[in-house]
Amino acid sequence: MEEIRRSHEKSFKSLIDLGTKGFFPLFYDTWLHDAKSSETKTLSSHEKRKAKVIMQKLHKHKSIERKKTLLLSLTSQERNYFIKAFLKLVEGKILDEKPELH
Repeated sequence: MEEIRRSHEKSFKSLIDLGTKGFFPLFYDTWLHDAKSSETKTLSSHEKRKAKVIMQKLHKHKSIERKKTLLLSLTSQERNYFIKAFLKLVEGKILDEKPELH
């Protein structure tokens, strides 16, 4: 069971690594555009909690197709919360790797 969990975490970290290179296989371009153009730029603590719950649900799925299906089942608002949280993780990873950008 622990091995499966580590495998799922590794795949999620891979998605974050891909995001640092500008590739987001989980999201359609329209989703990214909608999330970036929504009225609020930062997430409230309530929105962060919702994004975390979605992230935990995504961890349970192995394939990108299943993860994408889960994202399709969300409301656009929930999906925007998750996308913003995910982009924040990508941004943090980029800043960790390139401290000169701080």
